[in-house]
Amino acid sequence: MYVDVIKSITDAEEAARQEKQTAQARAKNEMAEAEKKGQAALAEAAARAEEENKKRMQASDKKAVENALKLESETSELRERIRAGAVSRLDPAASLIVERIVNS
Repeated sequence: MYVDVIKSITDAEEAARQEKQTAQARAKNEMAEAEKKGQAALAEAAARAEEENKKRMQASDKKAVENALKLESETSELRERIRAGAVSRLDPAASLIVERIVNS
């Protein structure tokens, strides 16, 4: 009779040990799966951030080119106005110089 009780306790302890091992293995697998999903989520977030950064850089580059072209156009127009003004004053200035040289 005591042998049956001891056998029953031993069997219960063995069953509990196996359940514990099964639970630990299941927890380990779930942790690995969660880590894998987390790494995938991080990689996806990094890819999205990289793509967003790329789009913003392209937009920034486009805006910079547009601004440079606008500035170049404005500078060119200003240079032509200055040149036209200088050319229109060239003959009177030359005449004034010649007059001062001749009259001196």
